[in-house]
Amino acid sequence: MKALLAIILILSTVLIHHSAFSKQAATIDELAEMYDIKRCAECHPDKYEDWKTSTMGNSVIDPRVLRGMRSFIRLALDEEKTLTRKDLTICLNCHIPQIKDAAPELIIHIGDLILTAVEDKDEEKKEAAKKELSKLNLNCLGCHNLKATGFKVTPEEKVIYGPDEIKDDPHAAIGFRTKKSDLLPTSEMCAQCHHCPPDVPWKDCPTLYTTYVEDFLHKGRKETCQDCHMKGSEAVHKFLGPKDLDFLRSSVDIFLSARAARYIDMYEDRKMQALFIKVALTNKAGHVIPHGCAMMPKIISEVRVTDQDGKEVFSNHKEYSVGDLYFKGGKQVAMAEWDVTATEHFDLGLKPDEPATSTFVVPLKADTTYVSVEAEVKYLYTRDEIFSIGKVVQKVSVGD
Repeated sequence: MKALLAIILILSTVLIHHSAFSKQAATIDELAEMYDIKRCAECHPDKYEDWKTSTMGNSVIDPRVLRGMRSFIRLALDEEKTLTRKDLTICLNCHIPQIKDAAPELIIHIGDLILTAVEDKDEEKKEAAKKELSKLNLNCLGCHNLKATGFKVTPEEKVIYGPDEIKDDPHAAIGFRTKKSDLLPTSEMCAQCHHCPPDVPWKDCPTLYTTYVEDFLHKGRKETCQDCHMKGSEAVHKFLGPKDLDFLRSSVDIFLSARAARYIDMYEDRKMQALFIKVALTNKAGHVIPHGCAMMPKIISEVRVTDQDGKEVFSNHKEYSVGDLYFKGGKQVAMAEWDVTATEHFDLGLKPDEPATSTFVVPLKADTTYVSVEAEVKYLYTRDEIFSIGKVVQKVSVGD
């Protein structure tokens, strides 16, 4: 009940824009029907199939997203006791942009479904909630209408926006018009959801988009988000990201150098054989990686050394991540309630084209003849989803 009352306060205020349709949806099925894309799939089957299995096509039910939205709701309930409209816009206006056309009662229901999908102990109820929420995933009309004109221009009703001029309108037969959007092929299009409104000071809200500008464009690079994540003119609608393993593995170069050395123990006044290891990771992406919001991903660099008998003689790891902690009145709060003078931002990610180097000196026993050095880099998407970016192995002979 506490969740319902709090969600009413926030979600009943979200319907502030002029609707692209004539009525508000009272059920999830009605809202899904208002933004139905079956006709899109008939003419663009390849792009539809790519979208359906992409992270964008699972903008609501991706496990990391669900847990993130749940966390925002719970944090606001626990610390502030009530939610505000800004709490909603930080999540649902991007993950479910069509939410503006939902009736207040439906929005309350959606809020409860998010909590059920993550927290309920009954697995059947959790799966049923996810199934309902899946009908609201970001689809073709989210980008090609609702977000296609930017923050300050309301999209026209019954219009499909595309990146090019089209003389013979292919959408007229289904009751839509086609118009060119100059915004659609630009990185600013993506910034609407991967940054925040343009009036927010960058120093107070560093995001995936700000690192793209500061750590990539300012270094002289020209590529857009679409050039990498949609393969440019191919317009691949898989929206390539960390779950595409080939794409993920292309984002980081791994360098490993290991050589025999000598280690002097000044306390024991003795010299012993040792191993000198250098590992360097170079980010080849167009922004700091990893980068995240509520559920922060990590890149983990692991080093492991085994001797000639296969026994582990050394192991170490380093984590790379980026994130923010939001505070108000000395307490951590939901993102939308933050005090801009009390935000803790930590940037421990990999910057584009700047090698991150770790070195280790490993003392070895006198009877060690050779060692195997293994450097593996992993991407932690969630606690349950960890992907290997790559592994490098080097054999080193040691001793006289």
